[in-house]
Amino acid sequence: MSSSGLGRGLESLLSSSPATTPLDSERITYLAVDLIEVNPRQPREDFAPESLQELADSIKKCGILQPLIVAKTAVGYELIAGERRLRAAKLIGLKQVPVIIRSADQEEKLILALIENIQREDLNPLEEAKAYRQLLDEFHLTQDELARSLGKGRSSITNMLRLLNLPSETKEALRTGKISVGQAKILAGLEPHKQGEALTQMDLHTTVTETAKAVRHLRSAAASHNNTPQNNDRGREFLLREFLQAQVKIVREGRGGEIKIKFRDDDDLVRLLDRIRHS
Repeated sequence: MSSSGLGRGLESLLSSSPATTPLDSERITYLAVDLIEVNPRQPREDFAPESLQELADSIKKCGILQPLIVAKTAVGYELIAGERRLRAAKLIGLKQVPVIIRSADQEEKLILALIENIQREDLNPLEEAKAYRQLLDEFHLTQDELARSLGKGRSSITNMLRLLNLPSETKEALRTGKISVGQAKILAGLEPHKQGEALTQMDLHTTVTETAKAVRHLRSAAASHNNTPQNNDRGREFLLREFLQAQVKIVREGRGGEIKIKFRDDDDLVRLLDRIRHS
């Protein structure tokens, strides 16, 4: 998918104006909730039941103060921004919700959904990282271009993307709030099989400095073991994962072996080839 299909351009879509701010030519109307389908590419995945109930109680008392953003489809309307409000409205049985109807292609829908959630700080760190990866892959952007468009530093984008390479146990600890983003970034410097050991020694009350100290201790202990090729391969896998932003496995066969690189689809394969070719 090419970034040329963005129309107004990525940077204009990711301007300082919130995605939910009506344009001068737009008006608020009401739609039946049954006509609105959620965006399958919505970056947010977790909707805390307690938070959703609080929003539902607020809507019941005060109504929906900010309209949802939708796009017209062949069979109805697709939600661009406001899934929490839509879910909360359904929770209390509302039949209609206020909306702003916008014309947006698939790329713009993803970007508008992302920017609303980032501005509202609604995404958890892993959801935000996945959204960045999706934007980079689908629009063939560099991390520098994405960082400029979002008004962030390149290192901020890079560090968020590193979270996607964490093993499942560490990701779950981050997703559920057992550890912070700062702690997760430090753990990312450990080999995957050592991160579980580190997790048993920490919680949100553990400072980033204490986390770094524990990681250094585990690294030192690991270095004292036999320096076999197999042990070194774990570190090499980590470096390859960091470079390729993909799952990598080194499989030994005698003195040689093979490197296995996972890719999601043809677009991801093209991304990997471009990454290797331009390195």
